[in-house]
Amino acid sequence: MTQKVLTTKALCLIEERLSTLVPPREGPHKTLYEGARYSLLGGGKRLRPHLLLSVLEDYQVPYEKGLDVACAIEMIHTYSLIHDDLPCMDDDDLRRAKPSLHKVLGEGMAVLVGDFLLTYAFEVLSSFPSSILSLIARAAGAEGVIGGQVVDILHEGKEIDENAFNFMISGKTSALFRASLECGGILAGATPQDRERLRKGGEAFGIAFQIQDDLLDITSDEKTLGKPIGSALKNEKASAISLYGIEKAKKLIAEQFQRSLALLPNHCIHTLNFIRSFNKITECSSY
Repeated sequence: MTQKVLTTKALCLIEERLSTLVPPREGPHKTLYEGARYSLLGGGKRLRPHLLLSVLEDYQVPYEKGLDVACAIEMIHTYSLIHDDLPCMDDDDLRRAKPSLHKVLGEGMAVLVGDFLLTYAFEVLSSFPSSILSLIARAAGAEGVIGGQVVDILHEGKEIDENAFNFMISGKTSALFRASLECGGILAGATPQDRERLRKGGEAFGIAFQIQDDLLDITSDEKTLGKPIGSALKNEKASAISLYGIEKAKKLIAEQFQRSLALLPNHCIHTLNFIRSFNKITECSSY
């Protein structure tokens, strides 16, 4: 199967399953489902679930074995975006080229929709092995997404050292990438050595991705990105640009992309090609 066919098939399966898992609902709480579908089905490249399915393809395991895990990770990612956009966080009014959820349904409902997607993701995961559940819980929690956001908030308007910055992007961004790849390895029956390489490769890819996103925040435009530019500067956020400057940031992006490719198992051809495709891009729109 070619990479293009793999990508198309995977994306179709992900979109269809997400829509099935979060269907329209009637009843007094239907707004909750409307908000979830607005954010969850409103575009995006589906990088994290796609990476998981790429690993399954590399091990010749049917997508269906990990599709719900992939979709649960996308739900967690979407919840984090909803909360990130809130006025008390990044205060961004645009996400994926349309109004952020809190601009549509209000701040309170946006918080609840995010909470719903996070908790529902673990309901979806409840039928999978505990190793999957605990891995994703760590990625979403204090040592992952939430912990990274804490460091982000604590350093608003302040200088950040390299250790704190690395913890921040490892949590906010890399955590779900490495979880996607390692979960793919678990579901595929990969060796412990391969699982470790998948995890480390995901970590490096996430670092490259976040530094590139920081760079695009000052060099791209709102139409291309589908979200406001200059957000980090406006909110006095710590970023790779404020810490390293533009030229060093560019160098780090290339280094971490190459590190990711070197760390991943050599036989994971589809996963390697998928990451190579993002080594070539210059615009991280609607991720």
